[in-house]
Amino acid sequence: MSQRRVVRHRPNQAQFSSAKPSKVKNKKKTSSYRKIFKITLYSTIFLLLIYALTASPLLRIKKIQITGQQTLNEENIREQVQGIVDSSLLNQNMLLVSTDQINKQLKINNYQVAKAEVSRIPFNTIKVTITEQKPSILWKSNGVLSILTEDGRAYAGEPNDELKASLPTVVDATNLPAKAGEKVVAESFMKFVNTINTTLPTKGVKVTQYEVQETTTEIFVVTQDGYRLRFDTTRPAQEQITDLETVLDSLKKQGKKPAEYIDLRINGKVFYK
Repeated sequence: MSQRRVVRHRPNQAQFSSAKPSKVKNKKKTSSYRKIFKITLYSTIFLLLIYALTASPLLRIKKIQITGQQTLNEENIREQVQGIVDSSLLNQNMLLVSTDQINKQLKINNYQVAKAEVSRIPFNTIKVTITEQKPSILWKSNGVLSILTEDGRAYAGEPNDELKASLPTVVDATNLPAKAGEKVVAESFMKFVNTINTTLPTKGVKVTQYEVQETTTEIFVVTQDGYRLRFDTTRPAQEQITDLETVLDSLKKQGKKPAEYIDLRINGKVFYK
């Protein structure tokens, strides 16, 4: 018997590939659905989170505590802070409330405020701690004594005996009125006066009075020995005090004392009489 060779035909490649496209398409559709689902889910979570942080009443400020004030009215400060809180939706949220805005606005509205620190107390309370400006010098104008704060503003109220004894008094020869809350002198002037008021006694100079004539860039110091010192308040106080010390030592060695004045305004040069 003759044997026939059995020829096995290879399947057409198209026959195998015909079923694959549908599976690939299904996978692509499933992957697309998953991506859309994830995007939708994450977007929803994000929007809910934004809502919780901004519009939700859960974190809305309901109570404002005021502490640290000394001369300021507590209720008045609370009303000012409440106005800032009510000014925007974000400020009503204790997490997003602008603490910088509260600090800045309170300092603008109240010259006594040196700093206003805001802290958060879970879940609906903010605490505002006030640090008031300290009395720095006394300003005498037209016979009236006023308190000036560290930044050079006139303080409301008259100085008590304790302040009169502890703070330096500057007499204004121009007799301009010092109204409460108004800027009378620069902060640098305040620092200069306090520096020389603290340092001069350590150099053996006893001060009876400070005087300002036409401008606060210069200050006259009346000493207990009768002579006057003239300082430039725009230059470092310590440099002028060093010059003063040198002159006083030189005069002492000669057995002399200044009779009328010592002028320290020019750097490196001292004039005296």
